[in-house]
Amino acid sequence: MAESLDPQAVADKIDGLLDDIGRHSDPAVHAAAGELVRLLMEFYGAGLQQIVTIVQAGSGDTMVHRLAADPTVAGLLALHDLHPVDMQTRIEHAFSAARRKLGSHSDDVELLGVDEEGVVSVRVSGSGCGVATVRDVVQKTLFEAAPEMAGVEFEDAPAGPPLMQIGMRPSARAPQ
Repeated sequence: MAESLDPQAVADKIDGLLDDIGRHSDPAVHAAAGELVRLLMEFYGAGLQQIVTIVQAGSGDTMVHRLAADPTVAGLLALHDLHPVDMQTRIEHAFSAARRKLGSHSDDVELLGVDEEGVVSVRVSGSGCGVATVRDVVQKTLFEAAPEMAGVEFEDAPAGPPLMQIGMRPSARAPQ
């Protein structure tokens, strides 16, 4: 069953449902939904913590790293602060993977850093239709590796110096 589960699709569906609940006018519904989500996160987080503890006791960190290599398991571990690789390292590796996916556009992106709230800053150079694709690839790859991050902010690279005209000015041309 886990192989057919698309973690991003599930996350998107959860976000949509939470948005729907958020639009409900009854404050008691908001409070109950928030408490339900909090309790489920606490319950699953405690269960995952026990799994990690048992696995580490039996086979050490190697097995935990193998589990974390699975995208679905990695996302759960990350959301509960149990991932064996810190978020900064996962973001750096994912950014390298995104650059490989971008091929000839790989030089158009630069990882600037991650702030204390978990927002990743990326500089994008270039223009045109390709920039949207570049941003999508980078954002999707980063969120797959670090679903707990707060977001991705893109900034445009500073404009280069103005181009100079090469050629003669109309007034400098020879008379005809």
